[in-house]
Amino acid sequence: MSVLCEICDLSVTYFGDVDVKVIEGLNMTIEEGEILGLAGESGCGKSTLAMALTRLLENGEISGGRILFQGQDLVRASEEELRKIRWSRISLVTQSAMSSLNPVLTIGEQIVDAIQAHTNTKTREAWKRAEELLSIVEVDPGRVHSFPHELSGGMRQRVMIAMALALQPDLIVMDEPTTALDVVVQKQVIRKIKELQAKFGFSVLFITHDMSLLLSIADRIAIMYAGRLVEIGTCQEIRTAPRHPYTRGLLNSFPSVFERRELTGIGGSPPSMLAPPNGCRFHERCTLVTERCRTEVPRVTNLSATHAAHCHLLEEGVTSG
Repeated sequence: MSVLCEICDLSVTYFGDVDVKVIEGLNMTIEEGEILGLAGESGCGKSTLAMALTRLLENGEISGGRILFQGQDLVRASEEELRKIRWSRISLVTQSAMSSLNPVLTIGEQIVDAIQAHTNTKTREAWKRAEELLSIVEVDPGRVHSFPHELSGGMRQRVMIAMALALQPDLIVMDEPTTALDVVVQKQVIRKIKELQAKFGFSVLFITHDMSLLLSIADRIAIMYAGRLVEIGTCQEIRTAPRHPYTRGLLNSFPSVFERRELTGIGGSPPSMLAPPNGCRFHERCTLVTERCRTEVPRVTNLSATHAAHCHLLEEGVTSG
């Protein structure tokens, strides 16, 4: 695979009475044709990364680093350049379709509007494309004339996926797209995402707090904690050989279909980003903490060509579990 998007030393800051840096020094790549999962507890910066990639941040800005998408730095791109990139090359699926869809416009009108906002497609052709897109995600094409409230939650989420596919982008950012769905509908939507990704070859950044879900869909998994990347590796590496204590804690927080084990979870609570801890940000909750963890930010340790983690124990040649 070749690199589609390279995130280099990215930092994002929100402004208010007190400025808060919610992402700090993030380095990550998204490969062509892969599903990259991004996991972590609420508030760790996952959704902020989604908004940063699409340059749709509100009350905040990218305060450092670069986002190289097909060689172009999105951080320094003009608004006109970004307009050409959004939806046609990068699209976004959010977690709440009911909040994202306009309640007073039909599904068809919203898909047609997205198509015509970025292309010179004639109205009749755009409506035909809208019907085709609904068919692709297994929604009755006749629903182009329905309003969002007339659809089930699963159907609305499929409509959002259809809109994201409208201009055949290279990357689709999915920010917890199945959170509001029941388990049965969630499984259907996940199956459809995987089918479409295999068919069209686009890349996906799939953001969720659900590790079990990522293990069923992702090619690689990245783990964030308190605004920093702590581990990244293939699905197999993360499942069978997690090396950061936080990753191990996440994996031990849900039942495994592969083995019987006691669920241990992670003690304590995530730190406030108003005053994050010094050193390794996980040290206050880590059972393997050393004095070095309290004062020094861990460097990345490359464990294989695809697996890396940020932990002092790895730097010192000590296993983290």
